[in-house]
Amino acid sequence: MARKLLIATLGTSPAVITEAVDLLDEQGDRPDGVLLLHTEDPDVKESCELLQAHLPRHCGIQWVTPIPIGSYGDIDSTAAAVEFMELACAQLRAYRDEYRVFVNIAGGRKTMSALLALAVQFYGAARLFHIWVPPWLESEGEITALRDLTEEEITRRLHPSLKGSPSDRPQLVDLPFIALFPMLPDIHRALRGESPAPWEIRQALIHAGLLNPHGTPTSMGQQVATILDNVETLPPVCQVEPQIHIPRHHYQDRLRRFARDLIAYAPFIVEIHGEEWRKGEPGVRAQPPNELIAEVRLHTDILFRLRLVTTATTPGQLEAARRYVERYIRRREG
Repeated sequence: MARKLLIATLGTSPAVITEAVDLLDEQGDRPDGVLLLHTEDPDVKESCELLQAHLPRHCGIQWVTPIPIGSYGDIDSTAAAVEFMELACAQLRAYRDEYRVFVNIAGGRKTMSALLALAVQFYGAARLFHIWVPPWLESEGEITALRDLTEEEITRRLHPSLKGSPSDRPQLVDLPFIALFPMLPDIHRALRGESPAPWEIRQALIHAGLLNPHGTPTSMGQQVATILDNVETLPPVCQVEPQIHIPRHHYQDRLRRFARDLIAYAPFIVEIHGEEWRKGEPGVRAQPPNELIAEVRLHTDILFRLRLVTTATTPGQLEAARRYVERYIRRREG
């Protein structure tokens, strides 16, 4: 039986994640792992840290992976939207073949939720849903309401009773969607301007504003084509527990945290090795057949050097991985 994975947007209410776990469990779909897409807002990061401690201890879910998107607030530009869309598509594509993927869009910013739902249209999922809770219960799950409470009281608020009438308990609301990934090759070729799509697909792309009436990709269509270009050529997900090897030194903890974040963002990484520090500028270069050399400052005056072993098996996959990691590092370096 396929393992189950919950992918969710997270805001300032950790309860929307624990409620999702409980509601899925009630329906026989308890997840084996949780991926949390979140901004760098301090309250959101606090929510994430609480869940990283609570889910393994209380729910028995040991695989809890935070994936920071590098924004303190909302996704407020087209460039940021494209980057988040690529991240969401990459995660769905990485796990869809080996896992039953459940997607919860109840938390986080509205733009994040909308873009994650759109990514599901492209790459599919077993379920796409929202969590509804009674208004009187909603505020109890906010991180600001959980501070300074005992562990027992926090657990009570994160796991409200599922007994009682539907109007007095959380509800999982399944959202309809049409998974387009069987048609993705035709869509991709049409958005790249390589070949005309079948009439039905062409009309849908015109209606969505991705093609103009003459069948030529619009500016937005070209951006979606770029997302698909990047995602479709990424290496496959790593099937073993990724390993981190950072030598003991003053910055070891900082580098290990960065390495964990990078593995969450790029699930095709197999190993990360800390190497001798160098002079130069931050960046990423390919080292065939399957390695990347990443050089980062991490807000210091030192250029740290990391060797990333990936699952890439072709030069095209390695170059796609290089671009993907480079964008992440560029954003982290500010």
